[in-house]
Amino acid sequence: MIALLFSLALLQQDPAADAPAEAVQTPVSEETGAAPQASLDREAALADINAYLNGIGTLRADFVQVAPDGSAATGELAMSRPGRLRFEYDEPTPIRIIADGTTVAIEDSALETVDRGPLRSTPLWWLLKEDIDIARDAELVGMESEFGFLYVTLRDPGEEMPGEIMFVFAEPSYELREWFVTDAMGEITRVSLNNVETGMRLNPRLFVIPEAEDRRDSRRNR
Repeated sequence: MIALLFSLALLQQDPAADAPAEAVQTPVSEETGAAPQASLDREAALADINAYLNGIGTLRADFVQVAPDGSAATGELAMSRPGRLRFEYDEPTPIRIIADGTTVAIEDSALETVDRGPLRSTPLWWLLKEDIDIARDAELVGMESEFGFLYVTLRDPGEEMPGEIMFVFAEPSYELREWFVTDAMGEITRVSLNNVETGMRLNPRLFVIPEAEDRRDSRRNR
């Protein structure tokens, strides 16, 4: 179940919202009819991206996740940097994902299980680190500016995190709009967030990982 974490993505307005929910494909440039691409200052762009991400303290949003087979799931995201995050999936998806600063866990209410893994081995790490520096922490596979969006593809140089992740930022604000995760098998998952709010107070209990026994007791007492 920890592999499900490679299916996550973030933020705000979706630049491809009109795309059908079929097998997910990463956005690509058309060879004809594309607007001319201005010269891209990668160093300056990365500095602006780092500043934007490091400026996020708390965040709350609705999310839509589209799996490689085209199936979609929705829910609510709460994030408190550094290190803490919660994905609460809507029914009928029986999943909750919680990061408590060092560990990330997937709680499955149908199976009554809580599976854990190191936060460092998931794409969430690049968003939740205390000091985000993309050039320092990741291998930059590609960067492309097109139609008002900046596409940044990263890979883990230490290979703890298999596959690649492509973040999509709006220009010129560099707000993160979504990401695409390509796993080790080449399967692509996309998640976008809407109704984003930042700077609110979040209950610290949102980021406490439950023990499997505690979750079962809670179900019995309902």
